[in-house]
Amino acid sequence: MGERRGIIKQMVSLDVTRLKTREVRMIRRVFPLSLLFLVFLVSGIHGANLSVLREIEEVFTQIAERVKPAVVSIRAESRITRVRRKPRGEKKEAPPHPSVPRASSGSGFIIDPEGYILTNNHVVSGARRLRVTLPDDSVYRAKVIGTDPYTDLALIKIDAKRPLPTVKLGDSEKLKVGQWSIAVGDPFGITRTFTVGVVSGMGRTGVGVARYEYFIQTDAAINRGNSGGPLLNIDGEVIGINTAIPAPGSGIGFAIPINMARDVVKYLRRLGTFPRGYLGVTIQPVGNDMAHLLGLMGPSGALVGSLLKDGPAQAAGVKAGDVIVSINGKKVDDTAHLQRLVGWTPPGEAVSLDVIRYGQRKRLSVTLTKLPDAPSRGKKLTPAVQNEKEESGAYGMNIETLTVELMKKNRLTTPEGVFVSDVESGSRAFRDGLRAGMVIREFTYRAPGNRTAPVRVKIGSLDEFEGVLRKIPAGSNVLARMGRGTIQGERTFFMVLRSIRAK
Repeated sequence: MGERRGIIKQMVSLDVTRLKTREVRMIRRVFPLSLLFLVFLVSGIHGANLSVLREIEEVFTQIAERVKPAVVSIRAESRITRVRRKPRGEKKEAPPHPSVPRASSGSGFIIDPEGYILTNNHVVSGARRLRVTLPDDSVYRAKVIGTDPYTDLALIKIDAKRPLPTVKLGDSEKLKVGQWSIAVGDPFGITRTFTVGVVSGMGRTGVGVARYEYFIQTDAAINRGNSGGPLLNIDGEVIGINTAIPAPGSGIGFAIPINMARDVVKYLRRLGTFPRGYLGVTIQPVGNDMAHLLGLMGPSGALVGSLLKDGPAQAAGVKAGDVIVSINGKKVDDTAHLQRLVGWTPPGEAVSLDVIRYGQRKRLSVTLTKLPDAPSRGKKLTPAVQNEKEESGAYGMNIETLTVELMKKNRLTTPEGVFVSDVESGSRAFRDGLRAGMVIREFTYRAPGNRTAPVRVKIGSLDEFEGVLRKIPAGSNVLARMGRGTIQGERTFFMVLRSIRAK
């Protein structure tokens, strides 16, 4: 097989170079197998090319024959209850509709001869009954061994009373963009469908499927029903678990790297869950403007917003406005990277955090706790005094002193700062992202081109707010520490205000 792959690579590299740039771009838009076919036709060496095409064909057929016996179909059965709307004018609530059955389907693959199957959590979540169909059409009841919603992984098991064929797990760390990728699964219920493409990207985040994302992107056709099926390399090894698509037919699919899944499965099999470390902070990305205002060399790390009261980060001395730049000596690239580093550290373990606190680097030791199942609720309110109001003028927002009444109404817990009561639509304040209900608690600024340490000023009253505005040089960006109430309690976050001191 290695010899065949070498022949394929050699033929592609020799023939592509003969094409003009425009021709290459046009061909690359075609499905990868069609790309090879067109290249060979253009070259004009038909006899040799047909031989190579047959070699390619044999590689893929061998992979299909070897892997398909270990790919299964999963049917999840549940019941849903629909709520009747209350008729207009009726005081009593309408009785609910009887629950109705609902079924969904997905894919999975056998990783152990004893019947352990890896799939996506969203395939089995909420199911009252799981049925697994093997390639020989035998059907088995399956039980859930463990789930991890944070990575969208699940481990289930069937009892087949015989050893079952398994897939071979590869190494997703060795993947490179441009390598072959093969997706196997049951799209739209069409069992054990085999599609071929390439690895289009690595380390994709922000997809919105799971809390911990680091997806492989592929253009191998993935559709509804493919979820939980394997993504293979040219050696027929599993490199990922097919998980998500932006939309059917989009040509973009995402798969969980098998190395990430391998770590999770060990715990799912033993404990039924994956215990994760927890810092007790909310974090946000660091952009270029924010990096400058905080005295950073560039836009990396994770900016700390709120801290859980008496949580591990607060107990260790972490403060709002700190930028976490490394953990246990590993550089933190962004918020998703920090979540993975913390989430893959066992609870109870002490870690070393390097933070930048307004231009000064500090090292803190934090003992992680277990990631809670639900966010903590807000604490009791503390009183504030004064009741003043002032118009902010051309910037386009109204501010007033934060009172007890405003705190209660807006689920706020800290009395310091000034309250944004109104923002004019389309104004400079609106364009900066300010909205009614927010609280401004602190400004950090630097003069344009100023390489000195950032100036940090807390805001406790309207007078202080106006005084700080007069000191900020015209044309300077301002980093504002903000607060806003949520149903889980008050949240602290940061915003860059670009227009508050417009030139």
